[in-house]
Amino acid sequence: MNEKNSMCEFRELKQKSFDEACFSFARQENMEAIARELEMSPTMLRNKLNPDQPHVLKPVELIAVSKVSGNYTLVNSLLLGLDVVTAPIESAEQAESIVGRLFKHNANAGELSAWALAHGNQNHFSRTQKQSLIQKAQAGIGNLVLLINEIEDRTTGLQPLMQFGSDVLANGAAIPGLT
Repeated sequence: MNEKNSMCEFRELKQKSFDEACFSFARQENMEAIARELEMSPTMLRNKLNPDQPHVLKPVELIAVSKVSGNYTLVNSLLLGLDVVTAPIESAEQAESIVGRLFKHNANAGELSAWALAHGNQNHFSRTQKQSLIQKAQAGIGNLVLLINEIEDRTTGLQPLMQFGSDVLANGAAIPGLT
């Protein structure tokens, strides 16, 4: 019985979180442009994002809305229930340098610090404040994932093996057959 109650509470909490993300998304994004891109009426899209309406946003529509808008808070609000964090991967044309990534990380950290200074003493956050903070944090996580990905891409292949070999020789390591 206890598991059933806790699962019911879990579902209720996650549904509330998703509903708040939908409200915030609808207020922040241009529903007209997104609906036009998805070949859907703006009213229908708003209704699907409104939990008080009978229309439901299907998973494929959720992905399409996120892809078109570039705003992944709806998907992330669901995946956080699984203790999973996501980060969009950029195409090769959008890739930045490591230095650019580090500057972007500093900017994200600065935005989070400024937000904390402005709102940190509050006991309760509005939906918009909460979603704004979550979006800033997820942008920072995404940038760090891309930084790690860039570093991994640069350190794979023959170059690390050659560096290891030159380090071994430069530091005077014994080579079998030559000592």
